[in-house]
Amino acid sequence: MEVFKRMFTLEIKLFVKRYYLIIPLLLTFFYMFYGYYVMQDGLDRFSFIRTSGFVMMVLTMLAMCYGVINARQEKNEKFDELINTLPAFWIRQISKVFAWSFCSFVYCIILIMLCTGWIANGGNELWKYALQVIPYICVNFGIPMISTWIIAYSIEKIFKPIIGWPLLLLIWYVISPFKNNLDSTLIILSQFVEEPHGNQSLVHYGLEMNMGLLSRKLWLLMFSMSGYIFVNLFSSGTTTFKNAKAKIAGVTAILLIIGSVPLAVVSSKPHSQGVIWNLNNRRWRGELLEQAKEKLESEYSNGQMKLLHLEIGDSKGDLLEYYAKINIDNVTKDSIIFTLYRSLDVIDLKVNGLEYSKYIRDGDWIILENNIEGEVEIEINVSGRLPYLLGEVTDRTMLLMPDFPWYPVLGKHKTILPVLTVDFLPNSLAREKPYEIIVKSYRGNIITNLSCDSGTEFNGQATGPAVIQGDYKSGNIEGIHFVAPPSIYDFYKESINKIPSLFIEYKRDFKDSLGIEESYCSYNKYNQVFLVNLSKSVCINQDAVYLNYSSWLSASPDIADDIRIICESLRPIVLMECFWRTGLYMESSIAPALFHTMIEIAETGEKGDLEEYFIQWWEEDDEKQIVWENDLNDVYEIERLIKAESKEEISKIAYEILRKWVTVNNLGDSIDSLSSSFKSEE
Repeated sequence: MEVFKRMFTLEIKLFVKRYYLIIPLLLTFFYMFYGYYVMQDGLDRFSFIRTSGFVMMVLTMLAMCYGVINARQEKNEKFDELINTLPAFWIRQISKVFAWSFCSFVYCIILIMLCTGWIANGGNELWKYALQVIPYICVNFGIPMISTWIIAYSIEKIFKPIIGWPLLLLIWYVISPFKNNLDSTLIILSQFVEEPHGNQSLVHYGLEMNMGLLSRKLWLLMFSMSGYIFVNLFSSGTTTFKNAKAKIAGVTAILLIIGSVPLAVVSSKPHSQGVIWNLNNRRWRGELLEQAKEKLESEYSNGQMKLLHLEIGDSKGDLLEYYAKINIDNVTKDSIIFTLYRSLDVIDLKVNGLEYSKYIRDGDWIILENNIEGEVEIEINVSGRLPYLLGEVTDRTMLLMPDFPWYPVLGKHKTILPVLTVDFLPNSLAREKPYEIIVKSYRGNIITNLSCDSGTEFNGQATGPAVIQGDYKSGNIEGIHFVAPPSIYDFYKESINKIPSLFIEYKRDFKDSLGIEESYCSYNKYNQVFLVNLSKSVCINQDAVYLNYSSWLSASPDIADDIRIICESLRPIVLMECFWRTGLYMESSIAPALFHTMIEIAETGEKGDLEEYFIQWWEEDDEKQIVWENDLNDVYEIERLIKAESKEEISKIAYEILRKWVTVNNLGDSIDSLSSSFKSEE
């Protein structure tokens, strides 16, 4: 142990003396501080650390330089052969690795302290953030620094400089972000997530740490350690292999190689939540489109929702489990039908406290034969998984929207709507009347649309429950319930009240341009604005508007102008949400596909590539096309639009098509029943 201490102290002194490499190492702290100071308003609290890939690249290069210099010092040592034959030979080699590991550890500790301080901002959840930052930086910064030092030392010791440096640069290139895309500025993300450029869905997810990332770093470390042992064995001469310690070292090196293989296999499989979501999206998209093609013979509802009581279980991962108690008034003796998405299974069901097993599960519908009138209480235990395209459920995050039947919705509803042959839309349940909702969570603190607070138990009235979990901030700002990732929340909280007024302005202008009567449009204030991880850009649910936060990450110096610019880009989608997706099922795939385009054509008088788009659609395989009666009617109208020549005629026909799409969906009927509840807010 005394020999190890002396060797370790000597190696540390050698590292410290290389001041010309310590200076750039210290400058990385300055970069982190300056970068955070400049970008903290434009990035989520965790995003800056995740996007610090250039720091990682500098550190790996510095580690290589340290390794090369250390090996060259040994090559120039006059008593090299004598030193290598000393009894302390392996202690000396081990002390080298420990010395550099210690330097890397000190660097990471300082970096952890800085990053934890930035993220926590002196808050009460310091330990929570520290537990995320510590493994993230140690794995993504510390282990690669140790691995690259070992690789550089080994290569420089066994190869000539003319061969060693090109080989080192090749290794650095392979493990650096540059290999993914030289042209993209997003390469800085690739060092820290399993996707080449990261995933915007992880902005609210904190610092992602998973077995894939850990395995990737560990197998490289184990492989480099085995190379380090072999290099020292061969450089000391063939006689060394007769030594018992050398034989043990050789066996250790072989075991390290063998142990690195399963880790390499594990790291090659997707573990990042972003990658898993994308893979699931590809798998589910075809199935969802087929579900969208299914026809709904009739809509049916028996009774009126009085109370929905939900208790979300403590299941982990993407498994969603909950207990639901539903109280219904005005029930007749006809069948009671609930809509519940088909991937969620009913474990057991009770009616008025008695076990009920004679229900029928038909696709997205639960059908109960009923002989009771008046009030009915139904209890259901549900378990299953949702496609990420329809709802997010992970260990630490959740986004369940009120306009999608992840919970039992009274009545027979169409769940998925088709968009030509390539896409689909979740149906909107916006026509439902508000009712009493109780939500209790055993998965930790959540945010709902029932209260501005964050906690585990909520009670309020809404048209359906929204459940949000993740790195979000929730609060009441001038009567608006505003939810967003912390940095976005802090950036936009002073001006968020501009969004409802802009959306109301868009609705009024569009209504006037179509000549829709006053009763066809409700000017309720959207008193809930949620910037969340939405799979689409906009979702509007009566008095709530849900926006994908990715559009709000970059801001101009003038926040008011920035909000107006972003809202203007979302305007066509907002109009479609308000004037087409009204909660009424419509067998039409063309209207949702071309609603945005038709607005642009109507307002500019330019057809754009509409003709080319439809020619391509008609040339596709007939079996894959969604052709309904309303589709054919729309096609005839669009053919008339394509033949139009003047801008005035093009604009006129486009407005006629839009007016048909809006009024066919009986927008007035779905809005009138709710307009009275919002007049008091005007």
